[in-house]
Amino acid sequence: MHQTLRHLIEQHVVTDDDALILAAFLQNDIRHVCQAIRDVRSGVVVYQHVTLRFGSRGEQSVYSFDLSDGMRFSLDLYSLYLALRQSRFQIDTFHPDLVSDVVVPVDANALIWSTGQHALTQMLQLDKAAFSFLIPSLQINVSDEAQPRLVSLLATLRVRSAALWFDISIPCHHIELMKRHRPDRVKLAITLASKQDRSGLLPLIRFFRSHRLPWVAGRISSQSELNQFRLLGASHYFGYVSDIPTSLSFKGFDNPDTSQNVE
Repeated sequence: MHQTLRHLIEQHVVTDDDALILAAFLQNDIRHVCQAIRDVRSGVVVYQHVTLRFGSRGEQSVYSFDLSDGMRFSLDLYSLYLALRQSRFQIDTFHPDLVSDVVVPVDANALIWSTGQHALTQMLQLDKAAFSFLIPSLQINVSDEAQPRLVSLLATLRVRSAALWFDISIPCHHIELMKRHRPDRVKLAITLASKQDRSGLLPLIRFFRSHRLPWVAGRISSQSELNQFRLLGASHYFGYVSDIPTSLSFKGFDNPDTSQNVE
């Protein structure tokens, strides 16, 4: 599977930044950083949130570069695969009570892309048990013509994964979609320092409350901000107020003992 994704990334170099990302990938310099998602009241770790970074300290987001659509989609598939490996590692290493669900942000367009559909099918076939501990957090900015494929994707993920989240930002244009296809949770990454974010947040809070839809606050940078999001109704949070993202690494992909079920 890793070789398949490597070839996919190599095939989608269009921009100069695509080439930069490919070079980092070939040096095994692109990996997940992991942050705990905690209960807002107890502070107990409930989920693990992973995102792709590169650099010696995992300080740079791969998505902050000028990437072609094909490269972005390929990286999202790679991120999902790494999350699958992390889930398998937990299953094989930890006591069952200590295995955490892994939240992985994914652009829905990457999974309704014909290549992405095939890759998702392969991952499900490789390790259904590990996939059942993943929580895809879908970014759902898809075209109208792609809606039927999105609906099919949502149905598949509801059955195969631990839960289904929507990953939204402000301004949010997905209220109707959330009404029709209610996610288990919504992840919202904003900053209260932004006037635009603050004004766009209130309609969402009303929607969450009226539909009893739990939501997760991201990018929390201070105790004061955490207190405000707690009062607004967030059920969980993650951010620098409590946890610095930790870089994850596994054995080399060419090592046959890396994983029992994922190759």
